[in-house]
Amino acid sequence: NGIAYHGIFKASGSTFLVFVDYFRPTIRVASLAELGRVSYILTHDSIGVGEDGPTHQPVETVSGLRVIPNLDVYRPADAEETVSAYVSSVTRTGGPTALILSRQNLVQNGDMPAAERREGALKGGYVAKRETGDLDLIIIATGSEVQHALEAAKDMAGARVVSMPCMEAYERQSDDYKETVLPSTCTKRIAMEAGVSDPWYKYASKVVGVDRFGFSAPGDIVMKELGMSAENLASEISTMN
Repeated sequence: NGIAYHGIFKASGSTFLVFVDYFRPTIRVASLAELGRVSYILTHDSIGVGEDGPTHQPVETVSGLRVIPNLDVYRPADAEETVSAYVSSVTRTGGPTALILSRQNLVQNGDMPAAERREGALKGGYVAKRETGDLDLIIIATGSEVQHALEAAKDMAGARVVSMPCMEAYERQSDDYKETVLPSTCTKRIAMEAGVSDPWYKYASKVVGVDRFGFSAPGDIVMKELGMSAENLASEISTMN
């Protein structure tokens, strides 16, 4: 924060996401003071951390940051969204940005041009896969769960996938833009994130989240056991009216 107050340099710092509570007051002050071009780079973002166990697997932490006023919280889904998150963090002048990054490898959304993914991520939310038939369902996801949303929607003609890396940036968009992403005419919506589910009920009627602490095992096993898979998402969708 002191470096940012001085004003010459773009300030950044990095650690595991689970340790953010040690300097939460610092982030709060930066947000309150509208310190721009400040980047908090927070890695190992979910139960995907794996063998380190529940002490190192953040489940409530991202949502805890999202409630801080004036803080942008980006959780990108792939390399192109990560580019946008970094660009936003070093150009935003009205407050700091937390970049929430995954430990594990992520599937890249190669079916969509990189430029479109970057542009969409800068707006906080965008259509990552458009329906090929009449719109019947919207799947909203963020970070490492976008790959599962894309996989689950692959054979659903009426399904749209929305990637929402930053709720705060999305909420700053015009009503017209938000209507193109999440049209009010489609109320059948499901959201997915490897964290507590509460924040997503603003956008969806059903949420596939993690409302418990994790356990020590390889990250892919923890993810699958706690429902973070395309198969489980598809199963949850099948129960919706």
